[in-house]
Formats: sequence, structure tokens, C-alpha cells
Amino acid sequence: MAASGSRKPAAQLKKRTPSFLIEHDDSADLGVVRAVSGPLPSGAKEPVGIAFHTAALRQAGLLADSSSDEDGADAGAGDGSDVPLSSRPSSSGLADSDLQPPPGVSWKRSKSKRKLSDKKKKEADYYALLGLQNERWMATESQIKLAYRRTCLEAHPDKALIGVDDLAEKQRIEDAFKTIQEAYEVLSDPAKRREYDSTDEFDDTLPTGCDPADFFKVFAPAFRRNARWSVNPGVPDVGGPDTPWSEVSAFYDFWFGFKSWREFPHPEEEDVEGAESREHRRWLERMNSKLREKGKKEEAKRLREFVDAAWRIDPRVAGRKEEERLERERKKTEKEDAKRLQKEQEEREKAEAEAKRLADEEEARRQAADAKKQREADKKALKKERQRLRALVEAHAAEGCGGRLLDEDSTERLAQGLDTASLAALCDTAGAAGLSPEARRAALLSKLEDMRRAEEESAAERERQRRESAAALQDIAKRDHSRRMASMSAWTDEELRLLDKACTKYPMGTPRRWEVVAAYVRTRPLDEVLLMVKERQGAASNRLRQQEDWKGAAKKRAEVKSEADLRDSAFTDVVVNLSVEEEAAAAEASSGGTSAAAGPGPGSSGGQQAAGAANGSGGGAAAKPKVVVSASSGEWSEAQELALVQGLKQFGKELEDRWERIAATVEGKTKKQCMARYKELREAFKAKKTEA
Repeated sequence: MAASGSRKPAAQLKKRTPSFLIEHDDSADLGVVRAVSGPLPSGAKEPVGIAFHTAALRQAGLLADSSSDEDGADAGAGDGSDVPLSSRPSSSGLADSDLQPPPGVSWKRSKSKRKLSDKKKKEADYYALLGLQNERWMATESQIKLAYRRTCLEAHPDKALIGVDDLAEKQRIEDAFKTIQEAYEVLSDPAKRREYDSTDEFDDTLPTGCDPADFFKVFAPAFRRNARWSVNPGVPDVGGPDTPWSEVSAFYDFWFGFKSWREFPHPEEEDVEGAESREHRRWLERMNSKLREKGKKEEAKRLREFVDAAWRIDPRVAGRKEEERLERERKKTEKEDAKRLQKEQEEREKAEAEAKRLADEEEARRQAADAKKQREADKKALKKERQRLRALVEAHAAEGCGGRLLDEDSTERLAQGLDTASLAALCDTAGAAGLSPEARRAALLSKLEDMRRAEEESAAERERQRRESAAALQDIAKRDHSRRMASMSAWTDEELRLLDKACTKYPMGTPRRWEVVAAYVRTRPLDEVLLMVKERQGAASNRLRQQEDWKGAAKKRAEVKSEADLRDSAFTDVVVNLSVEEEAAAAEASSGGTSAAAGPGPGSSGGQQAAGAANGSGGGAAAKPKVVVSASSGEWSEAQELALVQGLKQFGKELEDRWERIAATVEGKTKKQCMARYKELREAFKAKKTEA
């Protein structure tokens, strides 16, 4: 114990006190020769109490030096020698070099620091000192505190030294009380108590194998014994043979991930309480942690091997594995059965499909044969009826009844245009007995007229459908054009100027014309450039059409005097009309018409007068629209020709579907007819230009 602060140093007392002399007689009892013992010289500490008397007796030579190492160490601490600490022998037997700090660290070694191995040798059973030898590591904090208070009351020196004169007994009582205090200090600190409990006596033996029937007798106690080291207090129990698998699985999951708080102090560890600074303390903690790491790894390996052995021997685990194996085999068998049944079903369906296919093919061949026979029969019947019609017509000429009933072309038209039933009915009607030749001819002509009317109606229906389709496509194109124009941002005047300039600079025929125009404009993509060009071409065509209509009307009012003069001066009408009249006269002559077919020729003055009379006579005849008849393109009205010309101006040559669009704008005309009429107009214009 350290000296009291009020006590003066021993060196000062020695100067003012006479020399300390004690008379001693071996035969006489030891007695006190002076009232006050002499002071002892000391450089650092003063012994007090029993230690003071012991040191005084040893200094006087009245006490032998054959005491314990501990007393000698205490006396050495209290004597007056000035021997430095570095020259004193270590209590643990280590050299002074072993107590030096690591390289790069400089601090003064504490005099109170000792190896933990030396300290542990002196430790007693702390739980037994406090009366907790039965509870030990299971003792709670309140139990430890209560036991310490009770033990302090019983073993305090103020109470236990009463009536004790023996110095050794006094020393023992004081040492026992110090040990009790040290025991409470260790057990009340969780870290120190954990370290102390880790070094407490414990059975580390673990079973590694046994008979599965004895599993619970052998392994259950070992599991319960090692459960004390668990960081998690909720350690699941081993259970029994009838424990549900969920609990067994949770039990092994816990032990496979077991975390232990057990510490493994190393004999070479340093006491961190003797550190001189915070850095020194941290360095000591790191060194001690490295020394303990090996013990922790061995402990984890030991527990893992133990849990693996338990998993391997546990009859519940073996039963679970067997159940899983049987379940896997059952699923495998079910899967194989399902595959087999599916394969049989597929083979059966395949056989049924093959049989059905063969039956369908056989039925198809039979139906094809029957259809072929029926076609052959129909073909023979049709051929027979055609021969019957030809024979009927030729029989009338052979009888000398004024020639054939019909010409050869009309006869073939009837033969090729009517089906078997219609031909049979016509032959029965025209070949009935008792009919005159005129009646037979009338029957044949009536049928021919019906065929012509049916063909015209069919052609009109097809034309109507074509016009509707063309109008629908045109409407769709217009709507798409309007939608794209609405979605496109407005063009500025500068962009429109650049577009017009580019179209003028790069005319039709320029390679990759529109890509070049779009590159010239620069601010618009190619699709927007094409869209705006079409829009501006449509507006220009409308303006041009309006201008031409106005100019044509003005010219007509100024120059045209009558319909005859107009027909005589129009380059698209003069030659064509004359040829039409010639073709009409030839048609009347071939069909056996009246003497009107032998009238004036197409170039005579009488024909011109007749044409003039027809065109310039009554008001009703003058109101009829002008119709031009062409052998290759059919009849063309003035409105159709105007629509054709407008279409040629509106749709340029660069369009792939140019003639489809032009035909869509000309009512009642096809693409072929428009192209033929265009060629006729072009040739007539060239001829007129050549004549001029």
C-alpha cells in the first residue's frame, strides 16, 4: 500500500532522529526497546502497517531473509536501495529485452505491469471467495453484488483483525480481503468476467461418433454443455426422436452458425491496465487479440467438427434424408410416367392424324376424279350445244332461206359467252319447229343483245368499284397529306425561298434530286421537303387550272362563233370526228342497215353539210355535249379530255404511279385508255404543228 499523504519522507525523518538501535537477546523475548520505531530511508515509497514493521525488523537483522518471493519483492520495493528497475530481476524470469516496447514505439515501462501468466498463477477461485461456487458463470449481477457485500462484512480487516496478534495471520487476513476485492473487481466487469469464465475449468471433450440409437444420450449433454459459450442466449434444445423437422432444422442452423464469446488468453499477453497512454493501450489490445486468434480458430474448428458429426449421426437427419430420397424417387417416377403417357398420347394422336390425312387424301382424290369426270361431261355437253348452235345457223343457210341467221362472229360470241344450259335453251327456242327465219334470227339477236347488256352492266359495275376504290385511296392520301402537313412545323419565308430556288436550280432528271434539294434547304429533312413540294405543286396546279379556265373562256367568247367553227378549228376534234363518222357508216353497212349507209363520204361536201346541219340545226341538238370516239380509247367527252389534260399537268413524270393517279381523276376511263388517248392527242398535235 502507498504511504499516506501526511506522512513525511523517511529520508527527512532519518536526519532528525538518532540512529535506530534495537537491543536483542537470543535468550530473552523480543520486546520494544523504544516507544517509536526508527524511520526507514526510501526513495519512492514508504512501507506502512505490517510491511513497515517487517521492513524494520529485516533492516535491523532481526528477521531472516528466508521469506517467500512475494515478501521479498514487497520488501525490495520498500527498502532504501537505489537499485534501478532495469537491473532488478524480473519476477517472471524474463529478460529485460522481453519487456521492451516494439520498434518505433518509445515509452517508459510501468513498474506495476506484469505478464498475465504470472498474474493468473496467483488467482484464486473468485466464485468460491464470494460463495457462488455453485452458480459460477450463471450467477447474475445482483447475486454477485449481494455476495460481495456479505463477504466484505465477514472478511473486512477492521473486523477480522480484532484479537489477532500473529503477524502472519494478519498478513493472511489482509491478503484475503484484497483477493475478495480483486474477485469483485473482475466479476463485476463484463469483459474481465468473460475472460475469467473462459479460463474456468471446463470439459472440452466432444464426441465424434456413436451408435445412432445412443445419439441423444451422447450428443445432447455435449450440446447443452457448450451452449454456455453462445452469444445468443436463446439456444435451441436438442429435442427428441419425435421433434418436428422444422425445430430440428432450426437447431442445426443455429449450431452451424454458432457464435462463441469464449476467450483464450495467451501466456505471453500484456496487462492493458498497465499501459502508459491510449496508444500504448490500443497496441497492447491488438497484440493480445493476435495472440488469442489461434485459440478462437481452434475452438471454431472443434465445434464445427462436433456439429458435423452430430448431423451425420442424428437419426432424425437420416430419416429426413431418406424421406427426401423417397420423395425424389416418387417425383422421378411420376415424371417418367407422365412422359410415357404423353408419348403414348402423342403417338396415338399422330396415328389418328395420319389415318385422317390418308382418308382426306383419298376423299380429295375421289372428289377430284368426280370433278374431273363432271368437267369432262360438262365440256362434252358444252361442245355438243355449241355444235348444235353452229349447225342451226348453218342449216338455215344451207336451206337457201336468205343466208345465215347470224354472222360468224356473232355466232362465236354466243357460243363462247353462254354456258351449257343457256345454249341448250337458246337452241331449243331458235330451233323449234314451225318458226320462221325472222323469228329464229330475232331470238338469236335478242340473246345477243342480252349478253351485250349484261357485259355492259358488268363493266359498269367494275368501273364503279374501281372509281370507289380510287376515290377512297385518294381520300386516304389526302387525309394522310393533311395530317402530315398539320404535324409539320410551319415553314418560314426563307425556307420556302430556298426550296423554290433549289427546285429551279436542280430540275427533273438531276440524280438524287430531292436529296440534293433537302441538302440545299438544310433546315428540313427529306420527307418534309417532299411533302411541301407536293403541297406547293397542288396549289400551283389549282391556280394554273383556274387561269387556264379563265383564259379559255375568254378566248371562246372572243373567237368562237358557232359549234361548227369550233369543231373545224379544234386540233383534237376535226380529224377524229371525221374518222368517227366513217367508222359509223362502215358499221351500219356491215350490219345490213338501210340506204342511209350509202350516203355521202366522210370527205365530201355533203358530209360536211350534214355534219353542219346536225351540229348547227335545232337548239336541242346544239345543247348536247361534244363526244369524240376513238378506235383505241373509246368514247371521250369534253369533260374527260379536260380532266386528262389537268391530270397530266398535276402529276409529273417522276411519279411511279402517275397513270394510276391520272386515271383516278378521269371518270369512266382506265389507265390503258388514258395512255392511248394521250398518245392520240400527242400525235394529232405533232401533225398539226407540222402542217402549220
